[in-house]
Amino acid sequence: MPDDDRGAPRSWLAVLILAPLVSLGVQFARDLWPSPAAVKPTHASPQFGLQFTEPDVPARQPVAKNEDEINSQQAHSASLYRQHARDKPIGDDEEYPQPDEVVQNMKVDPSSLRCGEKLPPESLVATRDIEIFVRSKYRGEERGRGQGVHTWSYRVEFKNVGVDTVQMLSRHWVFVDNDGGVSEAKGPGARGVTPVLRPGDSWEYESGTSLPTPIGSMNGSFQFEVLKDVSGRKPSTFAARVGRLALSPTDSLERPPCGTPAPPGVLPDTSVRSTRRIIVGTSVDVLPPAEDMHRWRYDVQINNAREHAVRVIAHSWTVVDEAGEATVVAAGPGVGGHLQERVQTLPPGEAFRVRGLLFARSPMANAFGSYRVEWDGGEGVDAEVGVLGLSSDGAPVRDYRPEEDQE
Repeated sequence: MPDDDRGAPRSWLAVLILAPLVSLGVQFARDLWPSPAAVKPTHASPQFGLQFTEPDVPARQPVAKNEDEINSQQAHSASLYRQHARDKPIGDDEEYPQPDEVVQNMKVDPSSLRCGEKLPPESLVATRDIEIFVRSKYRGEERGRGQGVHTWSYRVEFKNVGVDTVQMLSRHWVFVDNDGGVSEAKGPGARGVTPVLRPGDSWEYESGTSLPTPIGSMNGSFQFEVLKDVSGRKPSTFAARVGRLALSPTDSLERPPCGTPAPPGVLPDTSVRSTRRIIVGTSVDVLPPAEDMHRWRYDVQINNAREHAVRVIAHSWTVVDEAGEATVVAAGPGVGGHLQERVQTLPPGEAFRVRGLLFARSPMANAFGSYRVEWDGGEGVDAEVGVLGLSSDGAPVRDYRPEEDQE
């Protein structure tokens, strides 16, 4: 379970001690810090050397503790986006890069991953004036079916210290266990929210992860779109990096190995795709085979990042086996899966999840699909499910689709 990002907090996730965000430009505990005259720290993390700037923000949204608070955060971001859409309408014919493309365009200095070094269980990086601070907390070992997994909660804090108004639309996490095993997690927003951050705004959320080893690491990025451009920086979409931090059983310094996410042309068991601001994130879990078929459970989250309500009215899923043979394994009215023929209405800013089954005769395959989405006064759209890899052990697989269909 690399990324336990759900619409409401899990009961096992305890609330972490608030760690105010740091000043712009600080990336890691070893980096050079501004002088005391330039930054007035009011809190400190003496164990790892991080200093935090005085929290003086016009709108701070702390971690949501329940469904009502999540709904309130969704409504807040939807209201801010509607204001932006009124001032600067976005045409449905405009094309924006997909989240994976935004991540691929992100420039990362290999030395910033600090491979071979001891890492603290926290990190801080600023990208285009978006500060992202992450801290992990060990929650113990869970056992089931004779196998144990180690679990952590983690808190993510965003602060906009620039002059542009931005919206976080998707995330990409890379988790590495102590044996070098890599797992990825992609999805829309976080905790069901796609937060809009005006200058000075901050937002926090909490989630969790698990690994088969007691030591590991995590890093990643969040993909943003500039809604109000004051700085003149380009492009209008960018990935804000999360510095690599340790997952430690003692919440202390560790030296976990580095790992590499799946390269282009190789598909992990997770994907995220945006179609006219309908964002679809997908992950799969391996199930035991049945009746000579290999099986996986998909978990889809759909976020409505548009300024008006939409309806999800139909679904379709296709599996491509190792021989390149494509089979439509599910299609019909409604959202399908465990919700069957339900038509799902999504107010602006809100999200929902649906789970279902995929199957193939080969132990490795690809899967992709779409959800038909309509709204009043518009022609609607087929919101794409990004292609993802299916394997009997959860490892990435190559793209089995015809070359002309590959991205």
